[in-house]
Amino acid sequence: MAGTAPDGGLDRVLASIDPRLCVACKGSRGLCGIDPCPLLQKIQHTMPAVVRLNPGRPLGRDLFGSSPPSLFVGRHGYPKVSVGPMLPPEHRDDESARLLDAPRKWLGMTIPDVVGLRASLLRTTHAVPVDMAARFPDRITRISQELAIAARPVDTEVHLSKAPRFGIPMVGDFTPPHGPTVEVERAVLAENVRVERPVERVTSDTDLRAADALVDLYGGGTDIYQLERILSAGMVGLASKRRLVPTRWSITATDDQVGKALIERVLDLPTIDKPTVQFAERFGNRFHVLLLPRVWGFDNVEAWGKGSFWAQTGEGRADAPADIVAAEDWEDHTGRTAYASNTAGGYYATRISVLEHLLKIGRQATAIVLREVTDDYTTPLGVWVVRETSRLAMESKPLVFEDTESAVRHLDRHALHKSWKAQATLLRIAQTQRSLDAF
Repeated sequence: MAGTAPDGGLDRVLASIDPRLCVACKGSRGLCGIDPCPLLQKIQHTMPAVVRLNPGRPLGRDLFGSSPPSLFVGRHGYPKVSVGPMLPPEHRDDESARLLDAPRKWLGMTIPDVVGLRASLLRTTHAVPVDMAARFPDRITRISQELAIAARPVDTEVHLSKAPRFGIPMVGDFTPPHGPTVEVERAVLAENVRVERPVERVTSDTDLRAADALVDLYGGGTDIYQLERILSAGMVGLASKRRLVPTRWSITATDDQVGKALIERVLDLPTIDKPTVQFAERFGNRFHVLLLPRVWGFDNVEAWGKGSFWAQTGEGRADAPADIVAAEDWEDHTGRTAYASNTAGGYYATRISVLEHLLKIGRQATAIVLREVTDDYTTPLGVWVVRETSRLAMESKPLVFEDTESAVRHLDRHALHKSWKAQATLLRIAQTQRSLDAF
């Protein structure tokens, strides 16, 4: 039966849960039958309180702050959801405000640095139906939408239902951490919003499908994190079908739609000449990327080491894996017909990174990605960790090998998860089937 674990009983509850469920669920699907996620509950209880920039100034119900710009759309209660601006409780200069929602710039930080930075960002909520709010927005929703399309930070004023208490940060798997969540009763933009012309053009076009709008903007150079916000705010799509999209869903939907468009372009390219291996590591996430000179395919293997965030459960279960919990999703050149439920949002984020690299070098390949998560990954930071670390891997200098077996042996020597080959479906296919080039 679903229900919150009683106080003091989290460790006992977690010990009874198979870690394979946690790795597949990542706190979003309730596979253990407990809501909210007991693992996320536990970390909330153990995280240190955050110190505000101006702790001597008491906060009331009226706040004035610089939104990065950012908004959040919740998923609970769908099709009635919560939407509202995200902002710190003070004015900041542009650079400081942008940093609050700039994942690429967080790569040089530590996990506590990222959590501390994001914990100063207030999430405001305002309950609305997803369809009416997107097409006929009230004032708070409209302001949230204006923030979604803004090109730079925007000073924002909010009147809240109660004074916020900045203390323990909120964390999840798909989205970055954030500070307290408080209902917003009024919101006002304190300055004009600057919107890039391509964004204004696409969001004004109510005859353009949402997927086409996202691909159009991505091709023109709009940052993928802004695409997520624009989709979430219900700012693209046919007029009659525009909806608010929960932030968690908009992240994967954006990666998926853009990825499908990139695959179409990659399939027209010649294959790479020889196998390559590339690598990068951040926040205890190790990405090994093996590219094979074959037609496009993508195989994503995750290996969660004992002590990494989603592999902390199951200590009381005799059948629970002792050291590594592995998961895999894959596709060949014909694509996927179902959601990548085993590796979830990380699958689509990593696929984008690989496709961007292949388009940059003008070649196609079968990509086999091994993501190894160590016990250094103590706190879930969001899908951006996967996207940006896999991008770093693809930006690294590739090691080139004469044949597949040599490349596999190299990856084997450097992998922590020594049985990764047993999960890699496309590797087994590549090793047992001859390509057309071989004839």
